[in-house]
Amino acid sequence: MNLQIDVGNTQTKWRVIEGDKVLHRGSQATTTLAESELDLSSVSSLASARLCSVAKPDIAQSIALQLAQQFNVDLQVAKVSAVAGGVSCGYEQTQTLGVDRWLALVAAYQQYQGAVLVIDVGSAMTLDLVSPDGQHVGGYILPGLQLMREALWLGTDRVRAAQDVEAVDALNMLVPGACTGDAVNRGCLLAAVALVEKLASTYPAAVVITGGDASTLLDALSLKADHSSDLVLAGLSVVDIELVSAG
Repeated sequence: MNLQIDVGNTQTKWRVIEGDKVLHRGSQATTTLAESELDLSSVSSLASARLCSVAKPDIAQSIALQLAQQFNVDLQVAKVSAVAGGVSCGYEQTQTLGVDRWLALVAAYQQYQGAVLVIDVGSAMTLDLVSPDGQHVGGYILPGLQLMREALWLGTDRVRAAQDVEAVDALNMLVPGACTGDAVNRGCLLAAVALVEKLASTYPAAVVITGGDASTLLDALSLKADHSSDLVLAGLSVVDIELVSAG
């Protein structure tokens, strides 16, 4: 049984797989890992463990120690490489590309075997393009939906009323907001949608979306897009990704 872990800025997700079958899965806030272990109480044994992390290095070290003590396995940490899974990295300095972005676009290309636009809607919103022949063209980074709202709350005095307003219903996105809360939420969502649809019309490609706010964006788009909640974890299954020991 093989453990795959995706440590994000906000949430940590994991799953245990055997072949193509998912046997166990779980998630917890990344902040909890500073004081407590990864909750693997449902897992009895492991043969291997792979990690993708954008958190501080001590989180990986803590998980590595836990896995060594609990399951006697060595934690392998994914790194960005020049080539993996048929994809060539588009960054001149490969290690400056986020490893979560790399694994997601490699996994997406493996799945679609053609041009793909990979969108991760989390704390940040990232968009990466891969050409039909597997060349990572590059990408875009902007604040995620929640960070867009928080930027307005923190940077101004007159839109703080929006702080407790939940994400807008996608069906009302094009209706101008008649209160500050609606104006903020609809504006943020519309900005994200406009970017995705502009890129999709410029670069013909399959569109795949992952991340915590993926469903919100999917509901608002007027184009076909697929939802893959485990895209980064799937990238950890790619045979030739670069791995180093966390020990």
